[in-house]
Amino acid sequence: MIFTDKVVVVTGAGTGVGRGLAVGFARDGAKVVGISRTAADLARTAELCPPGSFHAVVGSVASEADVERLFAETIARHGRVDVLVNNAALYPKRLFLESSHREWAEVIETNVLGMALCCRKALPGMLERGHGRILNIGSFAWRGPIPGASAYSTSKAAVPVLTKSLAAEIDRARYPDVLVNELLPGVFRTRMSEQGEDPMDAYPHARVVASLPSGGPTGVTFVRSEIFVEHVGIRAKLRRIAAKLVGR
Repeated sequence: MIFTDKVVVVTGAGTGVGRGLAVGFARDGAKVVGISRTAADLARTAELCPPGSFHAVVGSVASEADVERLFAETIARHGRVDVLVNNAALYPKRLFLESSHREWAEVIETNVLGMALCCRKALPGMLERGHGRILNIGSFAWRGPIPGASAYSTSKAAVPVLTKSLAAEIDRARYPDVLVNELLPGVFRTRMSEQGEDPMDAYPHARVVASLPSGGPTGVTFVRSEIFVEHVGIRAKLRRIAAKLVGR
């Protein structure tokens, strides 16, 4: 188990891909701290993890106070954060003209600002120790695009930009073992989508990215377990994937 005694924070750990990742890391030896807005969902995640390997924090990454509590409890219990998995996201399925400004704001606050806030809390400790991995969970949605997902797609377009920006600001010569990458693990059956694979199957891809060696790739996008390299025809392929998500 390659993550034995490692400390992993997973946001959106109560359902879907977040649950799959939390359970995967826990079964691979890690001490996992997961945050979600619903206690019952987190309790189900805990049931799937080895005894004592999962600690639940009820809250929202859109709340600075909740994120502060998430990291305070993690440090109090385990002393550090080795891996941060930014997975939490909202996906209101509404056409643009049918959605409200408040709905858009909630999506941006969770999917973008929440991700940035968690990075802001995790990175200082990683830099101080000279070790850490941040996995920002992205989506094909912004490359689609997907009708009825304008807010979600817009928010996911920020993920690769944030990822590259953070990686660029970390001195590679001084901190070769602090890596920040985006992961597109695939399409999974969740509350967001009825199409795709079992969310538990997302973990092997996260395992690859979280276990990259010191000096490994940073600031890049992984599609499943491989670095994404855009080439002629890829946009058409991504549009076909997006179309499948909405049954078109």
